[in-house]
Amino acid sequence: MGRKGSQFIDKLRIFVKAGSGSPGNPKIRGKGGNGGSIFLAAEENRTLEDVLLSNPKKRFIARSGRPASSRRGICLAANAEDTVVKVPVGISVSVSSTSRGAAGSQRFLGDINEAGQKLLVAKGGIGGLPITNYIGTPGEAHSIVLDLKLMADVGLIGLPNAGKSSLLQALSGAKAKIASYPFTTLRPQMAQISYPDHRVISMTDLPGLADIAAKFDVSRLSESERSIPEQGHPPPIDETRLPPLTHTAFLKHVERTSCILVVLDALGFQANQFSPYRSPVDSALLLVSQLQRYASGRLLGKPLLCAINKVLFNLFFLILFRLKCLLPYC
Repeated sequence: MGRKGSQFIDKLRIFVKAGSGSPGNPKIRGKGGNGGSIFLAAEENRTLEDVLLSNPKKRFIARSGRPASSRRGICLAANAEDTVVKVPVGISVSVSSTSRGAAGSQRFLGDINEAGQKLLVAKGGIGGLPITNYIGTPGEAHSIVLDLKLMADVGLIGLPNAGKSSLLQALSGAKAKIASYPFTTLRPQMAQISYPDHRVISMTDLPGLADIAAKFDVSRLSESERSIPEQGHPPPIDETRLPPLTHTAFLKHVERTSCILVVLDALGFQANQFSPYRSPVDSALLLVSQLQRYASGRLLGKPLLCAINKVLFNLFFLILFRLKCLLPYC
């Protein structure tokens, strides 16, 4: 099986070009037809993979309006139909600049968070009028970026092999890939939990913090940074001694969740035989520091819960006591 078929796409760049306005006719003072605009419309159970498969060239071009004609007796020409591109729910749309002077800059267009919601991304040109000397205007054309952010009630985060997929399967019954080795979850997984009172809660499982876990070393922190306070928040960490925040783009899926569930392995974590061993408390410190550094700490403003997995009963109260001291706001 090829890897392309199982690839998870959460960001897609497409080119959109609205139709141009057709020229008018000065002989009969006829107006040209307006060009078609391009809209994005959210649809349930649709993914960015479907958008890519429906148009592999990733070019969406609307038609131009019909011109006014004295020979055909068309004084008021017909407008072109708008083009509607169906996209998944929960995407942010921005215009990507390709000019050299503004390389990498993006202009935000809007969010699509509900099924049936539409967003105008390229406006069609206006047909020829006397005020424009019967010359039609061109339609807008630019590249836009569709950035998918999963919309779930609960987001599961943790280090690799902490048991996030097992917890998701136990709570929802979803068929998640489970194995006894790290990095089993390679793409976000989403499931729903139904209750007898007909409440439905959505939960998403995110990949483990693999890159950060491999580079972070708790021994590099000072004694004051590692100390557990009796009350209040953990002391600030000097970010100059921390590894760069890379390969954490999937944390954007947590931005729209209602709360965050941190899953910890009670037996600790060790990526491989060459990596340092981290206790559950060190793992919690690592995860909280990454949440604090990502998106200017906005993720820490969400309700934060902690689940201890693979726990032995005689170690439970010891780990719970140290976590309460470390995370008093959880």
